[in-house]
Amino acid sequence: MKTVSAHRLILIQLRMALLCVVLAVLGGAAGVLHYLPELSPRLNEWGLGLAKLRPVHTSFASVWIFGAAVAVVYHFLSTSGGGLTRGDGIRFRVHTVCWLAAGVGILVTLLLGVTSGREYLGFHPLFSILLLLGWVMFAISFLKRSLPGFFKQPVYLWFWTVGVLYFIYTFIEGHAYLLPKVGDHPVRDLQIQWKSCGTLVGSFNFMVYGCLFYVTERMSDDKSYGQSKLAFLLFGVGCLNSFTNYAHHTYHLPQSHAVKWIAFVVSMAEVLILLRLIIDLRRMLKRKLGAAPYSTALACLTAAKWWTAAILFSSVLISIPNLNSIIHGTKVVIGHAMGAELGIDTMILFGAVAFLLGELGGRRSPATQRLNQPRQRLLLLTMNLSMAALILWLTVSGAAHGYYRYNGLPNPEWIGYERVLFPLLGGLVSVSLLAVVLGFSPLLFQRAASALVEPVSPEPEVESATP
Repeated sequence: MKTVSAHRLILIQLRMALLCVVLAVLGGAAGVLHYLPELSPRLNEWGLGLAKLRPVHTSFASVWIFGAAVAVVYHFLSTSGGGLTRGDGIRFRVHTVCWLAAGVGILVTLLLGVTSGREYLGFHPLFSILLLLGWVMFAISFLKRSLPGFFKQPVYLWFWTVGVLYFIYTFIEGHAYLLPKVGDHPVRDLQIQWKSCGTLVGSFNFMVYGCLFYVTERMSDDKSYGQSKLAFLLFGVGCLNSFTNYAHHTYHLPQSHAVKWIAFVVSMAEVLILLRLIIDLRRMLKRKLGAAPYSTALACLTAAKWWTAAILFSSVLISIPNLNSIIHGTKVVIGHAMGAELGIDTMILFGAVAFLLGELGGRRSPATQRLNQPRQRLLLLTMNLSMAALILWLTVSGAAHGYYRYNGLPNPEWIGYERVLFPLLGGLVSVSLLAVVLGFSPLLFQRAASALVEPVSPEPEVESATP
């Protein structure tokens, strides 16, 4: 028996997730202002040094991806197996309190200068206890629904199940530096830190890919792709990649060349399959849906298609060991990470958010129609074009810096233009991204009890054997 309004629960999770992306954008935008010599000293005086702002940006960017995926999973839970149970509602309250408390604590302590100095896990490890406890509560609610008959489930449940379990493992592994046998040995610490970072990204990739398949299936009402051989091929390659992709980050550390080549080949296979899938899914949606009622979600998926192609091309280049040794530690890596997290993950998740809000608000409601107006798609186009310009600049200037550094030469004068271009282009990305989030607000903050439509459980699916 339901004890929590499903649409209200999903809205709460969406609000928290989108608040995280806003905090990540504000932290990143304030950080790039340090490239302006006139503003950097003033920001330091206000206690907003770059060392404080960067972990705010990276931490909340990661939490945004997980948080948005959790909202999609709750939509699935609310529309299958009889909906949400009393226990689901209690666990939702527990993990929401844990995550809110951790979020506030992380933001305050990072701005106060309390940091672990780690990548992606830059906050004090005490907050990790709250984050992990909340994730375990969420995992219980999800796994008790997904595990029965698991081997006959659609592929998005496979992605989510592995992502949920893999996050727990990688999150704990990322704290191995607290052990003296790791923290007291720099090379061992770097090996484990970069391995855990790579696998942590793998865990949220699983969550995002699951969202891609689930949302596409719901929009198209076509369940065939969720059981296709290609979908399960992506899952299998993704699993293998999650255990090997860390090698891209550790080329500069003692490591077998065989490990490097395995990581390179498997990673390229995953991105190539993902590109093929996004092209197929977008073509299917466009053929079945036309312009409405999911035009904004379709625009996000279109953007993700182009970004996946671009990231595939850049991944091939930066994963070649000789080139990697030149660009490692330059802004090429920053641009690549931004392209993957904003261009692929965030575009897929923005599409998922647009779908969820349209479903909850009613496909024909005025607020849903406003969400799918050309203005929202224009904002998405502006965001993607400005992001493309920023990442192109980061890639070109970073590659040049790496080349001149490798040859022991001073940087050319034009690289110094980043003091203006980085804040300018970063500001355009930030403003347009915040405008896209603002476009979600008419549906995001309506009163759930009167304005939103409760999700309806679909008919039981016919079980079919997986490949």
